[in-house]
Amino acid sequence: MNAMGMNRQTGRFISENAHIAQSVQDILLTQVGSRVMRRDYGSLLFSLLDKPQTPALRLQLMAACFSALLRFEPRIRLEKINIEQ
Repeated sequence: MNAMGMNRQTGRFISENAHIAQSVQDILLTQVGSRVMRRDYGSLLFSLLDKPQTPALRLQLMAACFSALLRFEPRIRLEKINIEQ
């Protein structure tokens, strides 16, 4: 039997893969410092908005994604991150 999670919008059960996708989205779209009682939760992506597109920014985006997901989503293993324009 597969593990299940809960859809944050409907409250209904969802598959483990759908729950992981929902969790990844939540982690990446939550600004560090914005969640009460969990100020360290989230990613640094918001601090990188509106920066000039450079190779250094690309690396910073990849690092922000990698570090946030590595810390807060133990159910996945990242092998590669692609940043597309």
